[in-house]
Amino acid sequence: MKIVEDILLTDEKFKDTYIAIGAFDGIHMGHRELISRAVKKAKEKGGKSVVFTFLNHPMEVTNRTNAPKLINSLEEKKHIIESLGVDYLIMQPFTKEFSNKTPEEFVDEILRDILNAKEVFVGFNFSFGKGGRGSIENLKNFGQKDDIKINVIEAIKLKDQVISSTFIREMLALGKLDIANRSLGQPFLVIGEVVHGRKLGRVMGFPTANLKILNKIYPPFGIYGGKVRIEGEDKFWHAVINIGKNPTLKPDERSIEVHILDFEKDIYGKKIYVSLMEFLREEKKFNSMEELKETIKNDVLNWKNKIKGINNGNSIKNR
Repeated sequence: MKIVEDILLTDEKFKDTYIAIGAFDGIHMGHRELISRAVKKAKEKGGKSVVFTFLNHPMEVTNRTNAPKLINSLEEKKHIIESLGVDYLIMQPFTKEFSNKTPEEFVDEILRDILNAKEVFVGFNFSFGKGGRGSIENLKNFGQKDDIKINVIEAIKLKDQVISSTFIREMLALGKLDIANRSLGQPFLVIGEVVHGRKLGRVMGFPTANLKILNKIYPPFGIYGGKVRIEGEDKFWHAVINIGKNPTLKPDERSIEVHILDFEKDIYGKKIYVSLMEFLREEKKFNSMEELKETIKNDVLNWKNKIKGINNGNSIKNR
């Protein structure tokens, strides 16, 4: 997948593109449907699939006070989109200047003149151009003028709930990881580089890979069961993950600590891909190291038992 960081400055020559457009925070089931249709059509027609999204959330420019925390870091966003088989990812900086483009300018200058779009794929609630004044009807009219077919993807629902980035943020904030994961179409993802910590987990017999907390949304602090893939490897490892302050050993120091089960390699400086599958328990402060050690031992045993259930075909739910 090729990444273009500013479509207005690129030297890339585009021809016969099939473009999915959106903010795509979280890359949820609705986004996946939209992107997959663009990828499929590009393959059918011998063209190139393009995802047009933004380097920053548009609300950071248009309504900074109410701009949401993002579900994905930029690296996570790129990783998920690449996994969907996309040829080009455009990470457009959303600036004041860019926000002032009229709907017609966006279609004529970018979709027609630069991207040579054949077809465009957007969600049911899509708006664009200065002030978000461009509607789907406008897009269809401009597309017809420029011979660009516009495809509108209807809402994807989980039961009766329309899946959206806002809904997923709400579910994560409420600790409903199972619903968030089903809406995302995969477990909540955290990508980070393993950094040196205090190595207190190693002393207790439970070494952890430590990651920095980024400026993005996370589920509530606590202990989670999940899986991990290490940069450069295809294998997934089971893991118990602590997101939060670790009040017994590191009070007020926020971090992510990943204990990879049955794993002894040195992975400092490597990137790891952490998938949160189930909430196990809340964080708590223990009266002694022995009490903490015994609880971690039980966390590991608990997750190993749940893994057996998963492998035997039993689904897991948040408690």
